[in-house]
Amino acid sequence: MEYATSWIDKNVQEGHWTGETFGQFLRVHATSRPNDAALGQGEVSISWSDYLSEVERVAGGLSSLGVGVGDRVSVQLHNCIELAISVLAIWDIGAVYQPLNPMYRAAECESLIEAVDPKAVICSNSSVEFDHANLLDEVTDRLSCYPIKVIVGTTRPGWTNFYDLDGRANNVAQDPLRTALLGTTSGTTGKPKIYIHIQATQIFEAKALCRGLTFGKKDVMLAAAPMTHRGALMVGLMTSLVSGSRLVMGEARNTREIASIIETQKVTTFMGIPTIVSDLLHLHGQEEWDATSLRVVLASGAPVTAELINRFHEQWPNALAATGYGLSETGWCTFLRITDPPEKVYSSGRLAPATEIEIRDQSGLPLALGETGEVHIRGPMNCAGYLKNDEATNQAIDADGWFASGDLAFMDNDGYLNPVGRSKHTIIRGGLNIYAEEIEHMLQEHPAVREVAVVPYPDSRLGERACAYVSLHAEASFDLDELRRFFRELDTARYTWPERVEVVDDLPRNPIGKIDRIAISNLLQDLQG
Repeated sequence: MEYATSWIDKNVQEGHWTGETFGQFLRVHATSRPNDAALGQGEVSISWSDYLSEVERVAGGLSSLGVGVGDRVSVQLHNCIELAISVLAIWDIGAVYQPLNPMYRAAECESLIEAVDPKAVICSNSSVEFDHANLLDEVTDRLSCYPIKVIVGTTRPGWTNFYDLDGRANNVAQDPLRTALLGTTSGTTGKPKIYIHIQATQIFEAKALCRGLTFGKKDVMLAAAPMTHRGALMVGLMTSLVSGSRLVMGEARNTREIASIIETQKVTTFMGIPTIVSDLLHLHGQEEWDATSLRVVLASGAPVTAELINRFHEQWPNALAATGYGLSETGWCTFLRITDPPEKVYSSGRLAPATEIEIRDQSGLPLALGETGEVHIRGPMNCAGYLKNDEATNQAIDADGWFASGDLAFMDNDGYLNPVGRSKHTIIRGGLNIYAEEIEHMLQEHPAVREVAVVPYPDSRLGERACAYVSLHAEASFDLDELRRFFRELDTARYTWPERVEVVDDLPRNPIGKIDRIAISNLLQDLQG
């Protein structure tokens, strides 16, 4: 699947897709400010000049091993300096970066490697909790495929050490319109699909975010969420390359470590799903650590509640909670700007440059401002479609280039997007629609509730009813009676109230940290027997 020639011509002629590549941004910084810090991890820091040298070394090494233009390279690494180097090296030789989330195990890796057929794989066996090299050996053996294998960490038979890579790069002409990224959707509604992006879509988005959020050379970006997820790769590696800011590596799973990085490295910005932000705020309320350097935090990837935003501004008054909306396939198509009115922080921002959104009804007709319908997106950041999946591509992208998101939202009178939930998360009770994420937003306001997911369960008379799966704050209690009392006080429509409550220690999550609705639904089915 590739972009239509007419779509390429349109974006090139209108100046949205330029001849720039991320490698060129790297070289500009390495030339103009060679000794400034570019990347950091723990006690290690490398300059822009060294960053470029490492990228060229790894690019040459991969090229000498036989990786070339159009070849796919699967990479399974936690956030680290080697990941940032690998991505740029892959693109430098015209190859395609295919991220494997470090939380993926055999089932996910096998299906993706089989679909992508990588020329090479890069991973680490130095992780304390899991040996990814052993996993990929087992997967490739089962698939009878034999990619070039590169390891970060200790040596391993059959693998080339990352630090031993060396050679002359193939000096391929840089082309931002060449396929650069094969990522998997982060949705929780079914089997992941592999979307296709080029550097041009990503550079356009990175520029838009850098302008709107005034990212620059003085900023320090924290890679907190896994950069194997496109959103974190964007607000991390890609925006740091465009803006020239310093990028420091962290792992969101360790809240205290992230807090320490923010304090010691004077982090000014990071992207985090609401859980990451909430955990940091909770820790900040319990322990003293300095978060005054924070300027902009992009909170996205899951619904952001008013309660979280209020806590954010109470504890971090000098920072902007820059909410936004988008998909891996479309980029951040709306986001808050630094100059937006304070009251709009409860929305998901306004349109990115050159991006269009239509809110449509079930018949596909555009709706008026304030009316809720499915979000359709068209713009220079849209992906080309899905790899080897014309059916999914045609379902998502129409002949005019509009991407059907599957998300429900309305646009207010000022042009700010207000998501309501996913249409696939709609529970139909007796013919009446219950928007699961809307109910979740309400329940998240309850002082006992830490996290919540509302899922359907079958009913012979009404078709579906709603069940609230909740995890609670320490020493809190919550049950169906309390839920009813809470919703009664809110004075909401009775049919929208969940009719079952299940309390768990932690909600199941998918590999990028989002709540896994499929796993929750399966748990509920098991309980019902």
